[in-house]
Amino acid sequence: MQYHQQIQLKNGTVCTLQSPGPEDATAILRHMAVTSGETENMLRYPEEFDMAVEEEAAYLDTILSSSDAIMIAAFVDGQIVANAGFNPVSSLTKCRHRAELGISVRRKYWGCGIGSAIMAALLAAARQAGYEQMELDVVSDNRRAIALYEAFGFRVYGTNERGFRTRSGGYQSLLLMSCHL
Repeated sequence: MQYHQQIQLKNGTVCTLQSPGPEDATAILRHMAVTSGETENMLRYPEEFDMAVEEEAAYLDTILSSSDAIMIAAFVDGQIVANAGFNPVSSLTKCRHRAELGISVRRKYWGCGIGSAIMAALLAAARQAGYEQMELDVVSDNRRAIALYEAFGFRVYGTNERGFRTRSGGYQSLLLMSCHL
């Protein structure tokens, strides 16, 4: 699936939301590594992004032509400052109605409206693709993200008490959230 829209952020900056292509593979990988280093709320640590640029480019090309998955990146002054997308939970008949979502926003752009704009675009695209339910996991103390998700209709349906194990040996619980589309 493909997407393209220009928005104005709360600070007046123009931002382009669009589906990244294979030519954006290096920038996507860099963005994911940077955002993973800015917070403990991401799945990976920065150095765990070991995907080759060619692999990411092939993945992005596949997503562009997909009818059931999408990726949307936010570009400000030609730089990726946020990235989000959804994929099917499974292609099996009993799960075809469900998709899972992920999102990352550079710390500098928290609170500027990018997360809300991308969430609205993703949920509209999910409805268009025929999904009935969107799902995600979020670190339980990530109040900013939880508030965003709740504003779009997500509700907690469970908790994974030891969902993430940090390098320090501690655990972070994950809230399991879903939204009926």
